[in-house]
Amino acid sequence: MNDNLKNQEYRVLARKYRPQKFSNLIGQEILVKTLSNAINNNRIAHAYLLTGVRGVGKTTTARLIAMSLNCESRQKDSCEPCGECEFCHSIRGDRNIDVIEIDAASKTGVGDIREIIDNIKYKPVNNRYKIFIIDEVHMLSTSAFNALLKTLEEPPSHVKFIFATTEVKKIPITIISRCQRFDLHRIENTTLNNHLIRICENEKINIDQDALSLIVRASDGSVRDALSLLDQAISSENNKVTAQSIISMLGLADRNKIFDLLDNIFRGDSIKSLEKYNEIYKSGGDVLMIFDEMLKVTHFLTKIKLSPNTSEDINIPESERIKGAMMAEKISISALGQTWQILFKGIQELQFGINLYQHGEMLIIRLIYLYEGPTPEDLISKVDKNIEKISKEYQIYEKNLSNNDKNEIINEKNESKEDTTKNKLDDILVINSFSQFVDLFYQKKEGMLHTYLYNDVKLISFKEGEIIINTEKINDPNFQRNIAKLVSKWTGRIWKVQISNSNIGKTLYEENLLDQQNQIENMKNDEEIKRILEKYSEVKIHSITNISETSDEKNTGNLNKKTKEQS
Repeated sequence: MNDNLKNQEYRVLARKYRPQKFSNLIGQEILVKTLSNAINNNRIAHAYLLTGVRGVGKTTTARLIAMSLNCESRQKDSCEPCGECEFCHSIRGDRNIDVIEIDAASKTGVGDIREIIDNIKYKPVNNRYKIFIIDEVHMLSTSAFNALLKTLEEPPSHVKFIFATTEVKKIPITIISRCQRFDLHRIENTTLNNHLIRICENEKINIDQDALSLIVRASDGSVRDALSLLDQAISSENNKVTAQSIISMLGLADRNKIFDLLDNIFRGDSIKSLEKYNEIYKSGGDVLMIFDEMLKVTHFLTKIKLSPNTSEDINIPESERIKGAMMAEKISISALGQTWQILFKGIQELQFGINLYQHGEMLIIRLIYLYEGPTPEDLISKVDKNIEKISKEYQIYEKNLSNNDKNEIINEKNESKEDTTKNKLDDILVINSFSQFVDLFYQKKEGMLHTYLYNDVKLISFKEGEIIINTEKINDPNFQRNIAKLVSKWTGRIWKVQISNSNIGKTLYEENLLDQQNQIENMKNDEEIKRILEKYSEVKIHSITNISETSDEKNTGNLNKKTKEQS
């Protein structure tokens, strides 16, 4: 009776379909080939480091290596363990005394490593090698890593180490240099989709292709995650697993509704956009997830725009492919890039918001406002048409003129050309100070570069057309080239931007702060201010604001708004 119950015990798909041979590993062909050659040629390293994201097969690969090295029935010209001998069964069942698996997440201290060091001097009891598999090795403490260094460099011939980690950057380079490193890659969507299809056929699971595509997308290249989601989907449905059931199970926003929302935004329909947003929200969509899906759809549309073959990918639901192809035809790359930037920044803001729903509405309005005016392509097309029209009218007019009239027109053209040249010279923007130089970036809405220039850049030397600055606080290698290119474009002349390691200069922030402090000290010497400070001892002067400047800013904003409405 107990045996029958045991036989009937359900095993989750991730355990049931765990690879038992190297050939069963999917998406890791290079790893399998390298390990196979090493084992067949008896060029076995004393330590291996397996890296990669969750669920791609790190621990499974470590066990396969242990089985292959200790398998008593393995063929000489093959690296594949037999899977039938006692050694293979004991390793698979985690009961082999010569294969020790350690979870570094729970055993992080130097004392745990010293136990390993004390143990390695003893030869294996039954197997060829004593193998230590340390999972999540990046969790070890610094002292534990240091204790392992010497042993790892020169272990006994009967000892092999296999490390597995998802955070290879947290492992000291001294440890990495003593191991053979293998990077296990995310499983491609097509490979993972085919793998799930085979499992569904074996398990006689009735599932839609669109549902499989959603599972593959949600798993993000992890086989274990994909099988766990498939297990959950099977449990939630009795007859057939559909895309809608996967959406409900994962709490995803319906992609078709996301496409409709973006389509309304691109068309500038504020009413329908907000209605669709409200519909998605009421159906259970999380605000952050809604905008994350919008970001992914924007990326998808951009890929279709650049590579039309993307819309033919069978791993993407058919409805998404059709809608994506239709929308991509109507919108430009520049508009998609702007949409991406606004969404990306908006998601960051949402993470610190209080009323997320209202934040989401304002973000949608911001996107709609972006598309109220004509696109750059529309403006260029309009200018080209006007030029063509004027050119044709001039050709007709020129034909009706006499030769004398033509000469007069030529003279007028020359005079006009000289005037135009003079005007162009007059229009060249002159920058007389570093403060004007930095302020130009603010005026041109280059906020990030303006922030760097104001807060982090120290001025060493300035003259018209050439500046020398200290940029040691800025990590962007293209910073110098970018600001030189932009300011040359805006001013109509070539600017040289040179970098210096000198620290004699100050940032604008430091200069303005020092100036503010001086103004405050001077203000304190004013007799009227002195009387106020003496009467109200708790009052402090923190900063000085020019009221006229504030008023000018408001007036400027109103003027810009009025101009926008008129256009």
